[in-house]
Amino acid sequence: MHISLPQKRNGMYLFSHKDFDSAAEQLLQEHAPYMFEKAQSLAIENLADEAYSLMIMDRYLSASGSILGMINFSDIDIMVVNLDKKFQREHLMSGTILVDASLLSEYHHHRRRFTIAHELAHWSIHRQMYFSDGPCCNLRQTKNYIACREIGAFSGKRYYKWSDSDWMEWQADHFAAALLMPASIFYPTARAIMERYRTGSYLLDRCGSNATEKVISELSDSFDVSRTAVRIRLKERNLLRSADVFSSC
Repeated sequence: MHISLPQKRNGMYLFSHKDFDSAAEQLLQEHAPYMFEKAQSLAIENLADEAYSLMIMDRYLSASGSILGMINFSDIDIMVVNLDKKFQREHLMSGTILVDASLLSEYHHHRRRFTIAHELAHWSIHRQMYFSDGPCCNLRQTKNYIACREIGAFSGKRYYKWSDSDWMEWQADHFAAALLMPASIFYPTARAIMERYRTGSYLLDRCGSNATEKVISELSDSFDVSRTAVRIRLKERNLLRSADVFSSC
């Protein structure tokens, strides 16, 4: 996948919302073209393997469960807790995705899928920051992995106070959503479902609307993602609007 976008001095690409969609769909066209046939679940683990030969392993990554995923950009030795809940040192080859084992339960099915997509996104759009011919873009002198999705890592911060790590997490979230819910199929599907339920040109969130919940539920089932992920994706195109600004609610 080739990305033609301006970069910061450290190698970070400067994405707009539409850039995430076009880059993600380029990757899908190359390795998962079936995603454009109809609304369906992306085989995210197959994509990680086929596109980048990434290995996925489940381990407990923190005592608190605050770190949900990790990816390394070179071979490393790391201490983890295995599935038997025993500490062990493991040698990880470059391009290994570690997913917190707490997400193995069916209850966390959607979060696990999104976490894998998030780590794949880091490899797709951030690895040039760790592998570069020029020293201005090489971060390997500080660390050669990214530990991600710490709960509340940058929530509440104003944008102008975000660190590069915050921006990288934000970018990986948006790229992951664009992979799991490709715009060229997700939004036509959403509008078709909305038309079936006669919702009008947009949905109202948190307004006691049965139709809104049915649309979100159908999209969640179709793309195998969480209802929260669907809500965020709809809001990006103003198809879901907050109810609190409407006096009729």
